[in-house]
Amino acid sequence: MTRADVARARLARVERPLLLAGLALIAAHLLDLALSGSATAPLGVAAIVAVPLAWALGQPRLTRPTRFALALAFGLLAVGFGVVSHGLHALSAPDVRDITGVGFIAGGALLAGSAIGALAAPRGPRRRLVRRMAHGAGWLAGAGIFALFALTPFSVGLLVTHAPRWPIHEAALAVPHREVRIGRLAAWYVPPRNGTAVLLVHGSGGSRARVADRAAMLARHGFGVLALDLPGNGESRGHANGLGDNAQPAVRAALDHLAAQPGVHRVAGFGVSLGAEVLLEAAARDRRIETLVADGATRPQDARPYQGRLEGALGRLQLLATRAISGMRTSPSLMPLMPRIAPRPVLLIAGGAMPAEIPANRAYRAAGGPSVQLWERPGAGHTAGLRLAPGEYERRTIAFLRG
Repeated sequence: MTRADVARARLARVERPLLLAGLALIAAHLLDLALSGSATAPLGVAAIVAVPLAWALGQPRLTRPTRFALALAFGLLAVGFGVVSHGLHALSAPDVRDITGVGFIAGGALLAGSAIGALAAPRGPRRRLVRRMAHGAGWLAGAGIFALFALTPFSVGLLVTHAPRWPIHEAALAVPHREVRIGRLAAWYVPPRNGTAVLLVHGSGGSRARVADRAAMLARHGFGVLALDLPGNGESRGHANGLGDNAQPAVRAALDHLAAQPGVHRVAGFGVSLGAEVLLEAAARDRRIETLVADGATRPQDARPYQGRLEGALGRLQLLATRAISGMRTSPSLMPLMPRIAPRPVLLIAGGAMPAEIPANRAYRAAGGPSVQLWERPGAGHTAGLRLAPGEYERRTIAFLRG
């Protein structure tokens, strides 16, 4: 036996131990998120336990290419989302979620190592060419179906619950401001010069730094601004949730903070993408938001009537995966909430990059009644109005907020 053969045999022997250790660390992190959420889903917890267990039990019966593909795909997902959401944050401002988050990264690396071990494992018996071609075609078809209905929803669930935690630099907002803490939340605050303070909320996976352009725009016109990091985003602690399932307590805390500030006589809202959805829901529940600009709001369930059957089915699976991992109840449709905002004025802004965005916002306008306006931008990307037409965007939104 050559040295290369010995090395391959050693790699093959560690495939299963690496797989088992990696699955345990990944499951531990997902359970940590699910069990510490505000509304843990028992079926979600059962799935988080059952899927790795079934994988571990069935692994010896899987073919070598299947073992390699599964371990590599899930391993890279865990490493990627773990690094951007927990690895970087653990180096700058660690919190308790980062403990299992770092384990999540390690688990992904172990799965990737297991994939290398699978490559070193002995090949199965040689088949005739026709049988090899048929087997390969079947494997590719099965892999495609698995990727579409299992890997994709899991990836979206991780995307929703693992926001990037890049450092926020104060220079990102080039107007005088101060950094404030509201409990576990972080924000920038600019006092108003005209008596109106605007609660500004960023989009999914973002932070207050991503809406610094709008904060500066509002401040130039005398508006006060509270640019908020949603929980688990930016420098706010807590769970990240890119669908806003845990955002309402944070919005209420921000409104309480604004109400206590000197010089604030009126509160408005300005939301971008997810932030628009969050503030529309908040305005339906809290009348302290007197005026609202909602740029790019489209809740997943409100987009479904404008999607095909396959896209709609995938959307449902993605919501289920997010519900399981996050341990949070899915945010409601905005359709029944829109009438509750009236007669307070709302400006909806909808771009054409996402096929369902304009139709969904037309439905929001119809549900909201005459106090809701819609500005359609068919040639603009999602929330790209300020970047593509800064003068018009500024004139329209500022005039609307002034009433």
